[in-house]
Formats: sequence, structure tokens, C-alpha cells
Amino acid sequence: MDKLEKLIYSVKYLPPFLYFGSVGVIGYDIYCNIIKGTECFNEYIETPVYIIFFYMTYLGLKNLKKKK
Repeated sequence: MDKLEKLIYSVKYLPPFLYFGSVGVIGYDIYCNIIKGTECFNEYIETPVYIIFFYMTYLGLKNLKKKK
């Protein structure tokens, strides 16, 4: 996982793009499910998005802990 973390941090705007992009997709999925009442993404799209969201949250908390 260390190689993946280095790859993510090697590109300047990749971490915020991955985090906020996954938040946007999750938000849109929730909007579709509640407001429209339809499924907009299947489980093959949802699962990697949730994994990216939780992994980026983990990396952010890890960096926050390092700075303290």
C-alpha cells in the first residue's frame, strides 16, 4: 500500500480530486435513490467509489495525526 500512497501523493491535485470526486458521486447516488427513486449506479461502480472514499479519508486522518 505504500507504493499506492506514494503514487497518489506524487501528483499535485490527485488527492483532493479523488476525495471530493468520490464524495460527489456518493452524493449524486444518494440523490438519485431518494429524490428520483431510481438506481443510477450499479454495485460495480459503487463499491470502488466507496473504497476510494474510505481510503482517502484514512490517508487524510493519517497525515493529520502525523502533523500533531
